[in-house]
Amino acid sequence: MTNRIVSACPQGRRPEPLRRSTFRFPARSECVRDARGWLDRRMTVAGVPGDASATALLLLSELATNCVVHQRAGSIVARAHLCVGALRVEVRDNSGRMPELRALSPDLDAESGRGLLLVDALAARWGRFESNRGPGLFFALIWAR
Repeated sequence: MTNRIVSACPQGRRPEPLRRSTFRFPARSECVRDARGWLDRRMTVAGVPGDASATALLLLSELATNCVVHQRAGSIVARAHLCVGALRVEVRDNSGRMPELRALSPDLDAESGRGLLLVDALAARWGRFESNRGPGLFFALIWAR
């Protein structure tokens, strides 16, 4: 994990112009679906492959749901950075508080508590970031080498 913002583009490649898009949605569980729809449309236009797209939608759902459940903020902001062969998604809320990353071993019978384990298992990189608009979490996926 890292606290600094790193490029989503694979090292050593000359990327095409970076495409960025931002979506703000209310911090309600039913709005996580809207965030997935927003990211899905952006990835379709950018030509993100199906497996990477499905993974990105799952990870966005996990990070956005964590904001809804744990931060109790009024709104959530998701930002996607797309370039050739890579995607970085950032999720933050308007609470201004840095998300706490806790090392928990989830109860095998629990219905929650595995979101960041999924992010860790599926993302090429992930972690916390700080920006002038507040802290949040990010993940990066790379599908072209």
